[in-house]
Amino acid sequence: MLIEETQRNYGGPCAARPAPHTNVAARRISVLHLIHTMAYGGVETAVLNWLTNFDRERFDAHIACFANPGATERPFVEAAEQRGVRVWRIPWGRRKPIIKAGRALAALLRDQRVDILHTHNWYADFVGALAARLAPVKTITTLYVWFDYDWKRNLLQALDRRVIKRFDLVTAHCEDTRRKTIAGGYPAERLRVLNCGFATRRADLTPAERQARRRAFGVSDEEIVLANIARLYPEKAQAALLRCFKEIHRRAPQTRLWITGVGPLEAELKRSCAALGLDGVVSFLGFVNDLPQLLALVDAQVHPALIEGIPLAICAGMAAGLPIVASAVGGLPEILAGGRCGRLVPGGDEEAFVEAVLRLIAAPEEAARLGRAARQMIETDFSLDAAVRRVEETYLEVIGPCASESSS
Repeated sequence: MLIEETQRNYGGPCAARPAPHTNVAARRISVLHLIHTMAYGGVETAVLNWLTNFDRERFDAHIACFANPGATERPFVEAAEQRGVRVWRIPWGRRKPIIKAGRALAALLRDQRVDILHTHNWYADFVGALAARLAPVKTITTLYVWFDYDWKRNLLQALDRRVIKRFDLVTAHCEDTRRKTIAGGYPAERLRVLNCGFATRRADLTPAERQARRRAFGVSDEEIVLANIARLYPEKAQAALLRCFKEIHRRAPQTRLWITGVGPLEAELKRSCAALGLDGVVSFLGFVNDLPQLLALVDAQVHPALIEGIPLAICAGMAAGLPIVASAVGGLPEILAGGRCGRLVPGGDEEAFVEAVLRLIAAPEEAARLGRAARQMIETDFSLDAAVRRVEETYLEVIGPCASESSS
């Protein structure tokens, strides 16, 4: 749907709140996910994975996202529609028109007879909480990370801690976020953990195919390719990664670094790369549509992020059987099993990160063992099917006993 159409249909004044929807048990449960997306990253991928794997006889699920200046939501919208998920755009802008967006969302909720509104990220929480006061809907939010950001984002976090108390149920992306939510004063009995899950898919290439594809990227047979898969944002620490890689490459000249992803730091990172003299050995690959195909060409994954939940980029690397060096922040120790499936270093410790990568390069048998353990972990303990069933059970819990009994 075009932005203009959405603003015309869902941007006007709201009528008084009608009576709640009745007879939910007699039809599929309608769920609308609201997401404020600035780039197509892990949160967006997790939401799409959930929606495209729901039991469609029980749930009718769609997405609404904000119409950002510059249409930065477009890659996510296109990916969703390619996977058969309908997306509505809610009017938005630089002045953050929360009231206008809330009214537009409320109109959409009534028009589509939505039973559950599931929000993701701060502004989605703010707009969703307002819309729920204007339209009959149950509300769930998923929280991803708590962190000491700059003053503006810290203020948004503080506001969010107040707003989420209005939701019927609050969920956390990982155990680390759950613990921090409780520490912030939210009652443990009203919290659930909904991890993203991961559908394991890897590209199995013959040695000859892998060699040929790596050569197409300009990689010689003896070179070792490290890859960073993340949005180009400050918290992902690619600037620190470049500094680390300068030392890694000095001590292990056979190394190359691929940085994939898009974001506002792209130009700045490329300038930094040039200033460090790394232009010939670092490649910025942009957004990658087929990540398993790329990861099949990689030798190790490096992830020095300062803030994380459980990143799907790491899950993809684990599914590809890659050895991983990552910061011990957020949900990373959780998904890497405390270091049994990858090497963990303190967040922000560049010297420790360099040493961990160099030790991995020097011990190929240990690297292979970590890769096998990572793949087994993602296949057995973090399946997408189990994650989706948990989300469905949570929806039934929020709707109430009659819907649960009808769906059983």
